[in-house]
Amino acid sequence: EIRRNADATFEALLHGDQELLARCVSKSWQLNCMLDAGTNPPAIESIFSRAEDYLAGGKLLGAGGGGYALFLAKDEEAARRLQKDLEDNPPNASARFVNFSVSDIGLQITRS
Repeated sequence: EIRRNADATFEALLHGDQELLARCVSKSWQLNCMLDAGTNPPAIESIFSRAEDYLAGGKLLGAGGGGYALFLAKDEEAARRLQKDLEDNPPNASARFVNFSVSDIGLQITRS
């Protein structure tokens, strides 16, 4: 099921289907939690619970013990309100926002 969801996520990104992307991201989170109950400890569950009203979808990214939370807000106003709420009352001392975008030209590798 994880593989099928990854394929659907690819299609959502390819076609710019934001609603499908949000559903796929949420489904991925559900599948991760089913695979390993330790994926969603109380500290993480609390953050997602706080964000729930603002989200169309969300999940943790990266591999165990760290990484990032991906939040897909319902709309721009929800994104602003969620960011303000989490910045005003961070869930922990390490929490911060990192903006990113999906490349429309594919993988590029540079050397510095």
